[in-house]
Amino acid sequence: MTRGLIFWLLWAAMCAAQAQWPSEAERQAESSRLDMRRQQLEDTYNQDMRLCYQQFNVTRCRLQARDRRIEANVELRKEELALKDLERRIKAEQAAQRMADRNNEVQQQQAQREREQAVQNAQEREQRQAEKQAEHDAKGGEREAYERKQREAQAHRDNLEKKRRERDKPPAAPLPVPGASR
Repeated sequence: MTRGLIFWLLWAAMCAAQAQWPSEAERQAESSRLDMRRQQLEDTYNQDMRLCYQQFNVTRCRLQARDRRIEANVELRKEELALKDLERRIKAEQAAQRMADRNNEVQQQQAQREREQAVQNAQEREQRQAEKQAEHDAKGGEREAYERKQREAQAHRDNLEKKRRERDKPPAAPLPVPGASR
């Protein structure tokens, strides 16, 4: 009985050092072994009870059989609790690993979406830049036409000013300032 407990204590120390869990088959085998020990314990108790009824002091024999059964159950229960604790820790670690994997997957998907968005934004920027360049190139010809019209308009204004100066008439007298005649 103590052999199994010692095995589990050594195994727990080894797991703490190496952080590896026993395989599912090993855990299942240990669970089966504990079930068989529990069944043997019950069979032994029942056999002891049958033998007690064949003795003269039945009560004392039954109490001794019961005490042996309780002691054996205590040791067996310690081993079962150690196994169940191990199972809980394994399941907790597996759940944490699944959660970490899920979070990692979500982060990878988010990073992928961000990369795709960055690529799309870069393409849109390039497209806008190309449109601006095309618009600028198109306005280049319009700019020339605009500057030509501005030169023509300035030449026309200069021409009109020159014609005005060439006239012989002196300029008209300025208008009187309101309120100065009073």
